[in-house]
Amino acid sequence: MKRTWPGWILCVLTVALLAYMATVQGPEISASIGGLYLPDAVPLGYGTEAAAALHQAFVSEAAKAQATGLRSASAAYVAMHAGSDLLFPPMLAASLAFAGFAALNSRRNQAGSPLSARIGLGLVLALAFAYLGCDYVENAVADAMFGLPSLSRAFNAQLVPVLRGLTAAKFLTGALALMLIVALWIGRWRAGRKPAGETV
Repeated sequence: MKRTWPGWILCVLTVALLAYMATVQGPEISASIGGLYLPDAVPLGYGTEAAAALHQAFVSEAAKAQATGLRSASAAYVAMHAGSDLLFPPMLAASLAFAGFAALNSRRNQAGSPLSARIGLGLVLALAFAYLGCDYVENAVADAMFGLPSLSRAFNAQLVPVLRGLTAAKFLTGALALMLIVALWIGRWRAGRKPAGETV
């Protein structure tokens, strides 16, 4: 593969950013609200009771933070969405797209990629863009539910199914894209093992 190293560097940076959010940023915020998981990290999303409990935890923590003059967990959560989690979705979508293209462009079969592989790549691209949209809208809904302005109002239960659906869709589209990419690379590996001139 020629000149694919920028794509692989992007993949490494994406994994590193995910690790940072999952092991540093997320746990720090969760620790401030009694160890409750952030909605972004719950694959099936929060139900109404769990989301209401999370909202109350943010409210209680914000009151303590205001009394001590420290930044609240709610503010840190919104800041994460405006910082690292603003960069991560497009980085992951681009990494998924690159990995799919790399699998096809690496084929040794000079006759070209089979139709099934091209369809698989098209699905990877569609899922990557769907993931990108779900993640961004999920962040916006989460900010509306748990951001500082919302803590002075009653909990908005009507947004719970919206957030839950977006979170589940985010994980589903990302997982499906990864599975298709694995299938494409397995196809590439099998194509490389076939004798020259033999079709895939």
